[in-house]
Parts: sequence; structure tokens; C-alpha cells
Amino acid sequence: MKLLLLGAGASKAYQDPTTKVRMPIARDFLKTFHSLPISANPWVLVGNVLHYATRYRKMELPEVFTSDIDIEELHSEVQTRMLVALQQCRDSGQFTHEAMFFHATYVQLVCLFASTINEIQKADASPAHISLARTLGPADTVVTFNWDTLMDRALDSLGAWRTDYGYGLGPHQVFRNGWESTRHDPPANFVRLLKLHGSTNWITSYIGIDNENFTLCPLQTASSDRLYVYEYTRKPYATYAGRFMDGYSDFSYGYYPPNLQDDPGKAAPPETVRFMIRPKHPFTPEGAADDSGLVSMPLIIPPVKDKSYALYGELFTRLWAQASNALSAADEIAIVGYSFPRTDHQSLTLFKNAFVKRTTIPQVVILDPEPARVMDIFHREFGIPRSHVREMREYFTPDFDSSRLWRLPS
Repeated sequence: MKLLLLGAGASKAYQDPTTKVRMPIARDFLKTFHSLPISANPWVLVGNVLHYATRYRKMELPEVFTSDIDIEELHSEVQTRMLVALQQCRDSGQFTHEAMFFHATYVQLVCLFASTINEIQKADASPAHISLARTLGPADTVVTFNWDTLMDRALDSLGAWRTDYGYGLGPHQVFRNGWESTRHDPPANFVRLLKLHGSTNWITSYIGIDNENFTLCPLQTASSDRLYVYEYTRKPYATYAGRFMDGYSDFSYGYYPPNLQDDPGKAAPPETVRFMIRPKHPFTPEGAADDSGLVSMPLIIPPVKDKSYALYGELFTRLWAQASNALSAADEIAIVGYSFPRTDHQSLTLFKNAFVKRTTIPQVVILDPEPARVMDIFHREFGIPRSHVREMREYFTPDFDSSRLWRLPS
């Protein structure tokens, strides 16, 4: 059995053929968004992000999307302020403007994050990822911390993988020109694509604030770990304010994902009324699509220091357990473009705990132009002898021969 671990470096192999933009890293994320046509769309919500940067970072408006702001630092900073404000609400028993502002900023960053990725990957499928997918057999596993759907689309294009079961989870519904229940039972063996930080095509209900307990929560009535998956559309769908955007390939959508149609959303507490206000601006065009259903948003774990896995119940617990089992059983492990960031303690713990359970030593290959640090982690942190680790001091590119990663045939 083979296990393929994909990091941000793997996504850099893809370039949008129209805009010539590549997937961003933390320090150029906002600049990348600014370089895309979507940044000029009045339907894209960035007002709170701009307000936050000018008020709390003392920045001038023109430099917010042109400076080297680290998106992980910014998102973590906003999350911390939001959680502090919510704790103050709990202590006082009263809702505050600060809590509402930080929450809205947090949500805008999540949507901006997913939208930037969707804009880049909305064109042709990734040749580099298709090449990788061809080297995988039905018992193999792909583990990734990336949010993009480059590998999803590559596996789907080969016909042996489906969103109904391929994520190692059973989606409640899949959007194929409309919401439908999953219709394919998993075969005995299939390639698992385990996305440990969620995915831009995974959807949940809007994350709101529970005003009784002053905590974040999905607004759906169903269990918080219910998963909806977007695959494709050929016609406008119902979405927030009818703001459907056309022109996207499979596994990508415009800024607003489709609304959920089978969940009425949480009712207001007794003796209270829940309502939504949507300001109308004279220079913002009205959406022409339907707006029925429960407003949704991307289901991703944003790049923050303290990741909120528990917000989605047992969903990520199940995913990480599958990843641990796969790491414990794999004969070969290939690391492509993942550097084990020092702040991502969960990934280090995942590997340590998985390798402790092993009775054999896997063969490991590291594809990275500067693999020394990852090699050192495998040797010192995970206990893998250097004799079992190959270094490939190269970039992952569309021309890379992916079969070179493996010693055993598929």
C-alpha cells in the first residue's frame, strides 16, 4: 500500500492558464487575491477585512491587498480577538458590537480564502495531479492539508473515484446540477483522499453565533458534522441573495456556494426572533438566481494557530483516524511539497502516533528542492533510519515523472 502526502508545494505545480496565477502561500495570499478579476466583483465581501486592517493594524487602505501580510497570522489574530470578545459576552450575558464585527471578519476571511483558490483552479484540470493519480492503486491513500480540489478533479477524471465515498466520509448530499443523495456504495478497495483541513468544495451551513451560549456554531438543525459536497452545476443554483456566478469548472464555484435545501436552519430561542439584514447598495447589481434555502459557506479549517476541528463534531476526528491508520500500514510514503510547518503541531503528532504503532519501517521519499529539514524530522522525530529515506531535490512540476516516487508497482 502506498501513501501520498501533499502539501502547499504540490499545489504550486498548477497555474491558471488564463490569469497565469499560481496557488498562493501565506505571505502572498492577499496579493494573489488582489491580482484576480474576482477582487473587483462588488459581490465579494471584503469590507470587514479592510476595516480590521486599517483599525487594528494601522494600515492604509491601498496597502491591505498589496503588502506581505501573512494570511495565517492575520486569520489567527482575528480569531483570537473574536474568541476573547465572545468570552466577554458570556461573562456579561450581553452581545457586543465587537463580537459581531470580529465574527463577520473571520467569516469573510474564510470565504475570501476559498474564493481565491476556486478562482485559480476553475479552468483546466491539473496535468501534474493527473500524473500523480495515475500512479495510485485502489488500496492507496492520499493525505493532504491543502484545501484545493486539484487532486479531487484528477482522481475523478480517471473514473475510478467518486465524491460519494472517495473522501473516506459519506456525504449527506452531493451537488450535481442540484442536491442529491449519494448514489454509489464504495467498492471493496478505492483510493481514499483524506483532506485533513477540509476542502473548498465541502459545504456547511453558515457559521453563526449562538446568542444563548455565545459560541460559534453551524446554523443547520442537523448534526454539525453533516457533510455536503459540491461537484458541478450546469445551470444557476439558489444561493445567498441570488448571487450565482457562472464560468467555473467541476469542483469549483463562484464566491457563493449553493444554499442547503433540506435543512430549515435553527429556530430562534423562545420569545426571540431571528432575522437577516442585507444592505442594498445602489452600485451593486442584484442577483438574478433563486435565494431559497439555508445560506451555506465553505467547510474548511482556516489557517489559524488554534484550529477549530470540534466545530464540526466528529467529522475531522474520523478523518484523522483514517490518516493515522493509513500511515501505520503504508509500505511506501511519498511527501510532495510538505515541509511540516513548526506551528502545525497536529501533523507532527499524527505521524509520531502512527509510526509508534508500526511493526515495520516504511520506504519514504521526499520530493522537495530543499529536503534537509523534512529528512531531519523523519529521522529525529519519527525514528525512520536515513537508509529508508530517499531525497529528490526537485520541484513538483507538470513535467515531473510521478512514477519515480515509487519503488513498488501499482
